[in-house]
Amino acid sequence: MTAPPERDVLETLNWAPKLIFLVVLLALSAIAFWRRNWARAGGKIGRRSKTALPPFLPEGFSRVECREIVNFAPPEDARGYRNLKSYVREAAVHQPGLIHIFHVAGCKTLIEIPVAMPDYDRIDVTEALALLRELPDPRLVLRLQLSDIPSFLDPWSRKQIGRDDVFQLGASTNLRLVVLYLPDRALGPLLGTVLLHEWMHLLGFKHEWAVLRFHRANKIERLPPLPLPPITTLRFGAMANEAWADLGERLFGYDEALARETALAAPVHSVILWRRVEKTMRKVPKRLASTRHAELQARCAFMRAEVAPKARAARRRRWRRWWPGSARA
Repeated sequence: MTAPPERDVLETLNWAPKLIFLVVLLALSAIAFWRRNWARAGGKIGRRSKTALPPFLPEGFSRVECREIVNFAPPEDARGYRNLKSYVREAAVHQPGLIHIFHVAGCKTLIEIPVAMPDYDRIDVTEALALLRELPDPRLVLRLQLSDIPSFLDPWSRKQIGRDDVFQLGASTNLRLVVLYLPDRALGPLLGTVLLHEWMHLLGFKHEWAVLRFHRANKIERLPPLPLPPITTLRFGAMANEAWADLGERLFGYDEALARETALAAPVHSVILWRRVEKTMRKVPKRLASTRHAELQARCAFMRAEVAPKARAARRRRWRRWWPGSARA
């Protein structure tokens, strides 16, 4: 006897999600294969190497390994490239090397430092860990890489912006990678600010719906223009994410006066971002809590007491403009 038609339909529907998953997986694999030689932040990590292991393991780390890496160095200039895709495919100079990968104890975060000695006063792995511990949630960073090579995007940025003094101090990707370019000790607190800015990008990548709400808040209030226009990227919504990271850097940075001034000037945007940061901080185990935890909690208390009421009032004013009858309530 043959199976009833109803059963055939149910079996087909049961296989539909598996077929969709298989098609998506094949498409993503094809894209990854096509882009395998494209330049990327953080280079390409290769095989393990036992030729240059460090003599000792610093405190705060569970283990260390040495791997091969192919770095992508910037070309002389970006002239002759039609768009960013052609630049990323063809412009970068491939430079092989070795890199130490330190595993942070108690979490999955890695700190990557080149084996070769630099020609500048680079911070060491313990200083990098101290910067990482200042973040609201250090676990959000999967890989923190210190790069002795400037960003391969610098020439393209100078071409797009039209200035010769433009260069990147940091970069981040949606794979939870943060790169600090030429992290010199002479930069001082600026390194912590750059790392916080890139951490805000990671938070935005993880919670894109919050960035969407943040962008929609432009209908209620306008943010001041960015110090520099963002680099043209291949990612959708780059403008909104850059504005998110720029505001977050000022709200949770090291300047208390700037944080208060920024929050009161843009209460709606600030409250959207603050709530996401506070929810993230609540999930951090005590052993991994930020070394700035008390300072950040005080910043959150200020947001709750003084900024949130201003944000609610701004939203009510917008609602009354759209619904005049509510003004009599």
